[in-house]
Amino acid sequence: MMTSLSTPLSTPSATDDNPGLHILVVEDNLDSQQLVCELLGALGHHAQGVGSGEQALAVLQQESFDVLFTDISLPGMSGIELAQQMNVMAPGLKIIFASGYGAQISKNVSAASFSLPKPYDIDQLQSILDGISRELQGTGDLAH
Repeated sequence: MMTSLSTPLSTPSATDDNPGLHILVVEDNLDSQQLVCELLGALGHHAQGVGSGEQALAVLQQESFDVLFTDISLPGMSGIELAQQMNVMAPGLKIIFASGYGAQISKNVSAASFSLPKPYDIDQLQSILDGISRELQGTGDLAH
């Protein structure tokens, strides 16, 4: 039986000069969710995890994030459905799909989305996050 999942993570590696991105991780596998949040923290970002698209919507209505990092296959609302709703509610939100389905997924959802094929490595993830950071810092749109 699945329970409500929520994994907050503070990131001591983020600094005032490089505050890191605020990232919401949507992953129904608790072990994977915690691992991704820890990895993002180690990379200097602030990550919070939830276990479903419905939980993500609730959090996104109350808090501001730079990035939505979501699995595609979730119980209930899929990651694609979540992303489509967020494109309407928060069009500036960057979306990363972690999926075994390939790069075509992000192209069909939004210009502000990226695909990270599973299994991915840290360099692939860091490259996407660095690009998002540069873009958001250039526009002054970081969620801090």
